[in-house]
Amino acid sequence: MELDNKICDLIERNVSPDPGGVTPGPTPSHRSPCSVKTPEKPASVAHFLQCTTRMSGTETSTEHAEWTQSSRRKNLTNFLEQKIRCLEKQRKELLEVNQQWDQQFRSMKKLYERKVTELKTKLDAAESFLGTLEKELQQSQRESDLQQREEKEKESLNEELHELKRENKLLKEKIAFASQKKQHFECEIKRLNKALQDALKMECSSSPEDCLRKSEMECSHEEMRTEMEVLKQQVQIYEEDFKKERSDRERLNQEKEELQQINQTSQTQLNRLNSQIKACQMEKEKLERQLKQMYFLTSNYGWIFTYGIHAYRQALGLCRIYRSTHQTVRGMLPTCFRQMCRTRRMVSPQKRKPMRRSCWRSTQAEGELG
Repeated sequence: MELDNKICDLIERNVSPDPGGVTPGPTPSHRSPCSVKTPEKPASVAHFLQCTTRMSGTETSTEHAEWTQSSRRKNLTNFLEQKIRCLEKQRKELLEVNQQWDQQFRSMKKLYERKVTELKTKLDAAESFLGTLEKELQQSQRESDLQQREEKEKESLNEELHELKRENKLLKEKIAFASQKKQHFECEIKRLNKALQDALKMECSSSPEDCLRKSEMECSHEEMRTEMEVLKQQVQIYEEDFKKERSDRERLNQEKEELQQINQTSQTQLNRLNSQIKACQMEKEKLERQLKQMYFLTSNYGWIFTYGIHAYRQALGLCRIYRSTHQTVRGMLPTCFRQMCRTRRMVSPQKRKPMRRSCWRSTQAEGELG
C-alpha cells in the first residue's frame, strides 16, 4: 500500500504544470502606439501605410507565438500521456510483483512456522529423552559404585578364604603330628605290655627258692599293678582322644570338601558374573558414545528420535541384566561368607582343646614312664 501511495504521488507531480514551461493564458492585446486618427484630423498616406504594416506585423507575431505555444502544449501533453502510460504500466507490474511477493512471503512464513513448531516438538522430545537417559546413567553410576563395594567385599571374602585354607593346612599338620605321637604311644604301650607279660611268666616259672622271696616281691607286684592300672587308664584316655581326633578329622575333611565345593561354585559364578559385568560395561560405553553422537546430531536431523528410542530400549535391557547379575552376586556372596564363618566358628574351638588335652596327657604319661 505504501508503494501504491508513492506511485500515485509521482503521477500527480508529473501531471502538474512545469514551472519552467510556458503557462497557457490569455494573450495580451498589443496596441500600437500609433492609433488610427479620426477623420476629423488629417494624416498623410505614408504615415497611414506605416501604421497598417506595423499592425499586420504585430498580428502575425502574435499568431506565431500562439501557434508555437499550442504546439508546445500538444508536445507536453503527449509526453505527459506517454509518461502516465509508462507509469501506469510500471504500477501494474509493481502491483503484480508485490502480490506475488506477498503470497510467497505468506506461504514461506507458514512453512517456516510449521517447521519451527516441528523442531520445537522434536527438541522437547529429545530433551525429555536425554533427561531419562541421564537418570539411567546416574542409576548405572550408582550401580557401578555398588559393584565396586561388592568387589571390595569379594576381596575381603577371598582373604578370609585364604585364612581358612591356611588354618586348614595348620590343622592337617597338627593332625599329622598327633598321629605320630599316637603311634609312638602305641609302640610304648606294646613294649610295656610285653614287659609285663615277661615278668608274669618269670613269676610263674620261678623256682621254690624264689617263693621265699615272695614277700619281698609283693610290694613290687602291687606297684606293678598300680602302674598297669595307670597305664590302662592312659590307654583308655588315648583311645578316647584318638577316636575324638579321628571323628574331628573326618568332620573337618567333610567340611573341607563342602567348602571346596562351595568355593568352586562361587568361583564359577563369579567368573560368569565378571564376564557379564564386562559385557555390560562394554555395552554401557557403547551406549554412551551413541548418546554423545545423538546429542550432536539433534540440531540437524529428525530421525535421531527413533534412533534414541532404540538405544534407550537397549540401555533398559542392559540395566535389567546388570541388576539381575548384581542381585545374584548380592545373594551369593553373603551366603558363602556365612557358611565360611560358620565352619570357622565350628572348627576354631575344636581344633585347640583336644590337642591341648592330648599334649597334657602325653606329658603326664612321659613323666610317669620316666
